[in-house]
Amino acid sequence: MSGFGQFCPVAKTSELIGERWMPLILRELMCGSSRFSEIQRGVPLISPALLSKRLTQLETARVITRTRNGAGSRAELTEAGWELYPIIEAMGVWGQRWARSSYSADELDPALLMWDMRRMLKAEGLRPARTVVEFRFRQAPARKSLYWLVVDGDVDLCMVDPGLPIDLHVNANLRALTEVWMGDRLMSDAVNAGLITMDGPLPLLKRFPDWIGCHPVLGSVRSAMEAG
Repeated sequence: MSGFGQFCPVAKTSELIGERWMPLILRELMCGSSRFSEIQRGVPLISPALLSKRLTQLETARVITRTRNGAGSRAELTEAGWELYPIIEAMGVWGQRWARSSYSADELDPALLMWDMRRMLKAEGLRPARTVVEFRFRQAPARKSLYWLVVDGDVDLCMVDPGLPIDLHVNANLRALTEVWMGDRLMSDAVNAGLITMDGPLPLLKRFPDWIGCHPVLGSVRSAMEAG
């Protein structure tokens, strides 16, 4: 994007973070993504060439540093980068309050939902032993219908069968689980409506809804329409 031709700090900041995809890239970095492939999983529609360009822009602006190892690299936010956190968080809160998604078909993405859940969930909240949770999304394309969360000291997302015994099976309507995650629907309501079903040991079935909960930052933000 071309510059605004102003000395105003708002203009100077906008010249950087107002670039297409930049706020989402910063969101990924702030949520713990550091490798190129991790960032791209959170921003799947950006081309590799443009993502590389945006990371170079952030590095030039001293918002990130990159450590290169062989063919890959890791990006980390600098002090300047972390000072942008309140801005990105405020964008999310404002959007959840005033521009809340209607979850149209082109906005729903099971891979993005699982990626967002994976980085926010706390491993210790499920049970001490390793636990594998299989998610099956109804009416999703075959290549986007199955995901596995492996909870073992950390929460890992698998896009292919990890070959481990499944402890809990979750069969979900994509819209319903997205609404639960974003705080628009209670898990109990989705279960009672048959939009989410679970199969597994009773202790896991009882613990799972509280473990999933909702987005820790945005799930509790009420819509302005609802608040009014």
